[in-house]
Amino acid sequence: MAAGWYVTAIAAVAVGTTSVPSTPVGDDCAAWFSCLSPGESLAFVALVWGAPIFVGVMFVTALVAALAARLVPSAVIAGTLSAVVSLTLCGAVLAGLA
Repeated sequence: MAAGWYVTAIAAVAVGTTSVPSTPVGDDCAAWFSCLSPGESLAFVALVWGAPIFVGVMFVTALVAALAARLVPSAVIAGTLSAVVSLTLCGAVLAGLA
């Protein structure tokens, strides 16, 4: 269930980012990401920053889901709870690092 929430959120970000039109061709390409299309920049950011964060979130989710599945009778609630808790914990860690 938690993986379903992650897939839904990632798909929403991908659709929202790729629907933004590209910048005109005549722009200056001196700045980072200025010559990438929205889809290319999304792929780059996902590989560089998204993959390590996603691995960490999935690891914490697996730990929390193992505990929540024993305490909560519903798989839907346990998966949603594990997704919320893991995103909150990983967000707090990332906020502390920034």
